[in-house]
Amino acid sequence: MMRFGLVFLCVLGLAGPAAAAKCDTDNHVEAIAGCTEFIQSGTGSKVDRAQAYRRRAVAYLDQRAFKKALADFTQASRFQPNNPEDNYGRGVAFTELKQTRSAMIEFAKAIALNKDYAEAYFERGSIQERAGHLSAALGEYGNAIRANPQFAEAYNSRAWTYYKLGKPVLGLKDVDQAIAIAPGDADYHRARAHILEAMGQRKSAIEVYRRMLRQDPADRDAEAGLVRLRAPRLPAKAKDGPKRLR
Repeated sequence: MMRFGLVFLCVLGLAGPAAAAKCDTDNHVEAIAGCTEFIQSGTGSKVDRAQAYRRRAVAYLDQRAFKKALADFTQASRFQPNNPEDNYGRGVAFTELKQTRSAMIEFAKAIALNKDYAEAYFERGSIQERAGHLSAALGEYGNAIRANPQFAEAYNSRAWTYYKLGKPVLGLKDVDQAIAIAPGDADYHRARAHILEAMGQRKSAIEVYRRMLRQDPADRDAEAGLVRLRAPRLPAKAKDGPKRLR
């Protein structure tokens, strides 16, 4: 779950040596044990204690213990109010608990505290997209991109939203931007191939699948794509859009 580890661990920066000694580890199991020990000790500043609760909440998210994560982010906000990371974390937990209204509120609070919080915009876009509110999703993904022009996943998600709205050319432009930012991410190349295939650009899609197989001969999706595109064409039938890969 990229958003749990990458987003939080890059921004947390544990405040004091007391908290860091117990919690500053990439191992979530060790972090839970260390942060719990520190919290129970009752030592450290308010900021130290907030960071310990926050770090343990991230570990709980990784372990899918979402209610525990909610409780810890709430505790962190009591020791260190107005930190948008706590609202973002609560939003992620509420999303996973299918409480989307509460999630949207928490992401909005995070944005109110940090108008350039790209990940919060992105999560709001994902919720809107899943609900079928595609125009609203486009707006949120656009906000995420404006806040962070290097946000490859936001470009990719907006690409699929454009596709669903019947605008595959704009979708292709966005997925190409995602690839330009993160050329080694196979998912973006896979998305490009699916969109090209859906647009009827079979030769271009085949070339993308071939490149993917050169990079990874074990890529079963690319291999299946080549088999599918090389098969004789059947009479046209009502067809579904390509399966979204995220």
